Amino acid sequence: MTSLLGSFISAPSKAVSAIKKADKQHNQPRVEVNAMRPFQIWRAVIIVSLLFAEWGLAYGLLDVMNYHVKVAMDVTRQEAAWLAFAYYASYWPGTMLIGRPLVAKCGYRVAMFTGMLLVSGGMLGMSFGAAVCQLGGMVGAHFVIGLGVSTLESSANPYAVNCGPRKGAALRILLGQTMAAVGTVVAPPLASRFVFSPTSVQSVPVVNPDQPSTCLLTEAKGASCDALGTVIVFYRSLSGIVAAMAIVMASIFFLTEWVPEIPVNPSPATTHKKWKMWEHPLFSMRFLRLWLGVAANATNLGCQVTFAQFFLEHMKVNACLSEKGAANMMLVAQTLFTLGRVVASGLVATGLKWRLGALKPRIILVGFLAGAVAFTMGSIWAKGTAAIGISTLVMFCESPSFPINFEMATAQMDQWQASGETAMILSVSGGGVMPLLNGLLSDQVGVANAWALTGGSFAIVLLFPLLVNAIPSWRKAVDEANVEEKQAEEFEMEA
Repeated sequence: MTSLLGSFISAPSKAVSAIKKADKQHNQPRVEVNAMRPFQIWRAVIIVSLLFAEWGLAYGLLDVMNYHVKVAMDVTRQEAAWLAFAYYASYWPGTMLIGRPLVAKCGYRVAMFTGMLLVSGGMLGMSFGAAVCQLGGMVGAHFVIGLGVSTLESSANPYAVNCGPRKGAALRILLGQTMAAVGTVVAPPLASRFVFSPTSVQSVPVVNPDQPSTCLLTEAKGASCDALGTVIVFYRSLSGIVAAMAIVMASIFFLTEWVPEIPVNPSPATTHKKWKMWEHPLFSMRFLRLWLGVAANATNLGCQVTFAQFFLEHMKVNACLSEKGAANMMLVAQTLFTLGRVVASGLVATGLKWRLGALKPRIILVGFLAGAVAFTMGSIWAKGTAAIGISTLVMFCESPSFPINFEMATAQMDQWQASGETAMILSVSGGGVMPLLNGLLSDQVGVANAWALTGGSFAIVLLFPLLVNAIPSWRKAVDEANVEEKQAEEFEMEA
């Protein structure tokens, strides 16, 4: 027994030793990114962008599975929302205790590989939780999935940004974010095809006699854990696919030089006492823009997650769609989400190319977020086809908020750039709070009326780009962040 326990404890260190022995880049100097050829840069970025699709799929499935678990287990919206809370709450330990330390001590490749293993393990745990019909087990499994995704985000995101000259960083991260959106778009049809039962996907909700233009949600009468059988098979299959992908990616990471290990830019040392965090330079008024951006992004993620997770129920109530119909509309909404990012990128590129002051990111975001507020509030009263159109347009309008907020909050932070980026990644954990509040509110006033909370929260997010536009020093920093020094004065004059 003792020898067996000793072998189990020593297994991780033996695995690390085996990886080091096989790693072609072990004990080699890290590659100088400015000396990399374009082919080397894009080969590495394209390979790493596959990981973006992986966490996009995990995020997209969370929205659909939250609703399916609620129906199958006959739990309240608030109880089902704990799945999302666990996923997003894991971003703090995943980033601070796993992702960042691994990147600093072992490099980007080891951190990305570890993230894939955690995602695979969490998906397997999800199937075990469903097998015993325990919501707590599934919540714990989603926490592990979130640990893996946050580890991937805190390693793959900065790798894409820093793998090459700074002038191409925006294009590289845009490729990754596009792949994440693709993974999100794939999730609803996958769930519709393999998770929802054949009878439930076609059943149309009963018309509300008090409001004939709406429908009543059919309560899960006689809900049975047997309905989770498809969840078990689905997540075990996904776990195997992600594990196989991890093995393939590990072969590329460690047996080839296609994904070179690049230098990690550490944050500067400080003289403050660790327990006096308020004396840290990052908490000075100089970085107020960063922390308002963090708060705005946390609120924004809460809005996005809430709207996506309650979208299916909203379609069944206000548009009288079946589960399959609602899932199809979710696919349309996610496609519009991807399209929104493409449109916003095109507008930003056009503004930079033609020096158009009205097409600066800070102004574009105001327009998109104003649309998100208006359409979210309008979806409270919209019925039928109008409900479908207005609700899907919310996804279109909210889509560029994260990348543009990210850029505006971290623009020109100099040596604190890495710390600012980490703070913005941590703000993603805000996506776990609002679904709980919205679930409680929906149980009291209904799904549609609860959108008032989301619409009001989008209005709070809108305050950040409005402040950036209103404060001259913030406006100048954001406008000059991604333009050549020669153009800086012209941009300021146009502001």
